[in-house]
Amino acid sequence: MIDKLQKAAEHGQSLGATYVELRAEDRARTNIEYEDGRVRSISQRLEEGVSIRALAGGGWGFVSSANLSLKALKASVKAAYSLAKSAGKTRRDPVELAEVKPVKDKVKLKLARSPADVEPQEKIAYAEKVWKEAQRLDKRMSAITVRLRDGVGKRYIVTNEGTEIDMDIGHVHLWSWLTGKDDGKMTGARDEYGSTNKGWEYFEEEMPPEPYAEILTKRVQLLLKGATPKAGSFPCVFGGTIVGVLAHEALGHLAEADLTVQSAFAGKTGTEVAPKGTFMVDDGTYPDGFGTAKYDEEGVPTSKVEIIKDGVLHHLLTNREYAQKTGMPVSGNARAEDYRYAPIIRMRNTFFEKGDMPDEELFEGIDFGYLCMSVAGGQAGMNASFQCGVQEAFEIVNGEVGQSVTTLSISGIATEALLKIQGIGKDKFHMGPGRCGKGQEALTGDGGPLIRFDKGPITFGGKD
Repeated sequence: MIDKLQKAAEHGQSLGATYVELRAEDRARTNIEYEDGRVRSISQRLEEGVSIRALAGGGWGFVSSANLSLKALKASVKAAYSLAKSAGKTRRDPVELAEVKPVKDKVKLKLARSPADVEPQEKIAYAEKVWKEAQRLDKRMSAITVRLRDGVGKRYIVTNEGTEIDMDIGHVHLWSWLTGKDDGKMTGARDEYGSTNKGWEYFEEEMPPEPYAEILTKRVQLLLKGATPKAGSFPCVFGGTIVGVLAHEALGHLAEADLTVQSAFAGKTGTEVAPKGTFMVDDGTYPDGFGTAKYDEEGVPTSKVEIIKDGVLHHLLTNREYAQKTGMPVSGNARAEDYRYAPIIRMRNTFFEKGDMPDEELFEGIDFGYLCMSVAGGQAGMNASFQCGVQEAFEIVNGEVGQSVTTLSISGIATEALLKIQGIGKDKFHMGPGRCGKGQEALTGDGGPLIRFDKGPITFGGKD
């Protein structure tokens, strides 16, 4: 495959393209949805194809194709070159790429059990065990949806600059929603787990069905017995997936260089955006992260990017084009869902780093507030506004964590909340998987330690 891609890249260069990139993929995917004791849907598909980007006349041309013959590859390269020439005529600012060192590498993925070798019935049995265990733990559990997704295969990246990468790719992913009902009250909770460097053994060794069912069930139980929250603004402590949402949705997107110009971070690079001691990073090298990879889809090595360094907005996430535009390093954040899409700037594993305060001290002096640990869905805007539901939250009363609460929502402006950080914990740390949409899906990780915020920038929705 590498040889064919090389010849196609050389063909594009002979036509006059200044840059030619071919990314071929070959993978098998499985999707299963299990609902209340039955399989709602199941599908398996083999995907094979190539994406081609050509830069000519200062413009991009992009073509994707499922035909991987050399003749078809050359024809697709020619089409991409033609599109680039046409696009270049309309651009006021010609596209230029930051220089990178060409890479030649083979990346192997060592899976104890490839998901492609696991029979569908075994995967269905996993979902069934989750459901039966949840019902065994608590008869009030009334419904469940379990979604299992996996994929395994190859990615090849070749450029006319000399990059040649042969890389194994794969993932396993689990998402569930469990519903409980008691005395006329109905509520539900979700959770998800996954890995991009382990196969089906991940669900056998790290997340067997019984402990996973227990996590879901306990979360629903907390909601069923939870008190009605108060509305208003209070001091609070965030942890778990709540901190992850703050890092990824509310702040991380602002640091994607192609979006920064229209975001709340515009023009703020080098300025203080949080108290000293605050560090927020995006790390493509994080061990076992759901967004971890050795190379991005431009063949650039991934890296650890210090977005906020000691309270200062320090670096943005870049691809080669935006590294050239901004003068910042190429960070390895060019990502594409699959060969059908051109790579764009995306996060990988985005999180706040641990601070220096013992976790128990974060609650001291709070007469009344909330501890928020798990998100139930939400949204954020480029002005740093965010709002989301909380499915695991507790009252903080006189410095102690107390009664769980239900149907709590939070909203605020993330950049204002940053300035109201009063302490960052040094003990607990959460990193979890996620799926990010930005016109195309990317597997990501997010999280961080416990963080305390002063009253003011975050509003809680509840009963007055």
